[in-house]
Amino acid sequence: MVKVFCEKLYWKGDIMKSKRLLIYVITAALVCLTVFLAARTIAAEQRQYREELRMRLRDSEGVYIFVDVIAQTKSAEEELKKQFEADVDLELENSDIKIFTKEELETIPGRPRLSVYVVAYEDPAYKDAYLYCFRIAHIEDATLVRNYGYAEGICWDSGHYVGRGKESVIRQSIKTQLNKYISDYLAVNPKKPAIPKQRQGRP
Repeated sequence: MVKVFCEKLYWKGDIMKSKRLLIYVITAALVCLTVFLAARTIAAEQRQYREELRMRLRDSEGVYIFVDVIAQTKSAEEELKKQFEADVDLELENSDIKIFTKEELETIPGRPRLSVYVVAYEDPAYKDAYLYCFRIAHIEDATLVRNYGYAEGICWDSGHYVGRGKESVIRQSIKTQLNKYISDYLAVNPKKPAIPKQRQGRP
């Protein structure tokens, strides 16, 4: 009798362990499923947001380039600004995106400008390296619905990027995000096909 009773207790103990294990497995599966669905939802929302930003660039005729740099010294600001402006100019020119002058900008509806904001401070722990952050945004004039007041509307935004590296690293990071902007810009403003010149015959 005692032996049978002990065997029944042991058997019940196995059942309880199996039930707990099953609960753990189901809970883990539900957590994984929740994380997976949340990740898919976030990814879908991000794609939708990027598509909305891309569509805001439609029918744009070009941009004015504005680069703003904050550094430890005025000379460093001027040097970095000059280099970043040259990089942005070159990338847009190679992509056949029109660059407006400051005078032209005032005559263009919305005054579209591609703004590049950079903060770069020398890293005391590494020679010739910077602690930096930057952001690229296509900004145009807008009107507030509630009172028709002036506002600046962000049509495209790279988001904020933070890092550490030499000047070449900063330049490459900016170019990477700039190329994303160029890709989105050209996706809704495709290049016009070149019109071949007609050969003129002899009079």
